[in-house]
Amino acid sequence: MIGKYVIISPIYNEAKYIRKTIESVINQTIKPLLWILVDDGSTDETADIIKEYSIKNEWIHYIFREKICNQTYYSSNVFAILKGYEMFCNMELSNYNIEAENLNGTQRYYCKYLAILDSDISLRYNYYEQVLSRMELESELGIASGIYMDRLGYKKYRKSLNDRRSTPKAIMVFRRKCYEEIGGFIPMKYGGEDTCACFSARMMGWKTWSFKDIVVIHNKPIGMGHSKNILKIRFHQGFGEYYMASNLLFFILKCIRRCFVEYPLILGGITRLSGYIYAYFCKEKRQISNELIRYIHNEQLNRIIKFNSDSNK
Repeated sequence: MIGKYVIISPIYNEAKYIRKTIESVINQTIKPLLWILVDDGSTDETADIIKEYSIKNEWIHYIFREKICNQTYYSSNVFAILKGYEMFCNMELSNYNIEAENLNGTQRYYCKYLAILDSDISLRYNYYEQVLSRMELESELGIASGIYMDRLGYKKYRKSLNDRRSTPKAIMVFRRKCYEEIGGFIPMKYGGEDTCACFSARMMGWKTWSFKDIVVIHNKPIGMGHSKNILKIRFHQGFGEYYMASNLLFFILKCIRRCFVEYPLILGGITRLSGYIYAYFCKEKRQISNELIRYIHNEQLNRIIKFNSDSNK
């Protein structure tokens, strides 16, 4: 039997795309126990759309979070997830207290999996059934996901590059025990919290994997969100990689590869590397522990030695 799951979605001004996301969740072959959508200060019609659906579907819950001005887009997004998880735990605890009274201490962790879902994603009808069934078969798999294709226009798509050991936060699924062991997401000032979560999980002995045969659609491809300048995005990605403690040699090799496989060709990889170098001279303190930094460096060096083989599976 596939374990029960809960979805948490951080949302900010997604009125243009969120109906597609909601419809794709409602049509899942295995629906979640709860879906908590945390509105991170939207100023468009996002709230009205969610409330419209929550009236008809009691397992859909809307909550509003006031944006805090000194938080970056990336950290604010994570704080929204943490608020949603806190709400779920309180709801679960209340439910447990009722059940324990009647059933002599029912196990509190009735929810085995936690899914994170961005509100610009269209899921295939059996996305969660596919991911969860594979996690049920492999008890050491702590974080899993599919991959996504960017929607570029009518019937026009572009495959997003991905590291099979990592899972994009937009569609990731945690084994609940894994999420709690790693302490959840770190609200990274410059992004990369999903990659750090996967590193933390592997450091603690879990496996992490994205299944390339399970595909979803990303309706708002990169360059259409909070930043519309693609080179600015690539620069920021390199900036974030430094604060995520990517090994310099590993990152240089990654940038060289990206020069030939990622838009914009050549210039994108160079701009990524420029962001990393700029961050180095900024000398801002990293948010992750020295233990995790050492683990990241060792894993990446090992991947260079092994020519990036898929040793995680």
